[in-house]
Amino acid sequence: FCTGGIRCEKASSYMLGEGFESVYHLKGGILKYFEEVPQEESLWDGDCFVFDNRVTVRHDLSEGEYDQCHACRHPINAEERASEHYSPGVSCPHCWDSLSEKTRRSAIDRQKQIELAKARNLPHPIGYNYKAEA
Repeated sequence: FCTGGIRCEKASSYMLGEGFESVYHLKGGILKYFEEVPQEESLWDGDCFVFDNRVTVRHDLSEGEYDQCHACRHPINAEERASEHYSPGVSCPHCWDSLSEKTRRSAIDRQKQIELAKARNLPHPIGYNYKAEA
């Protein structure tokens, strides 16, 4: 799927170049589809990844259940956030065993800076919109 930007243009050109003959675009992208097609008539199943702090949205455009690991950028659900391998801003079950010690230390330091900025009610360039903290 695509949210209606350059990625779908590039992907469809690639697919056509690979020999696919039936490549279609949703006019306005998947989010416009969600707005215009009633959920009971929709062919969409599950959450839709978006490129903002919501991480995913449901068909009704409400925020989905997923967060994003800020170490590896992998979408993570509530079960994965409950894992012993999840540490907000540092690691998740998808990356905890592949991070170098330098990367892990850097992520821990970054997370401390975010938490300090949040506690002091100061802005932080990385932000602190982790669902796991809610």
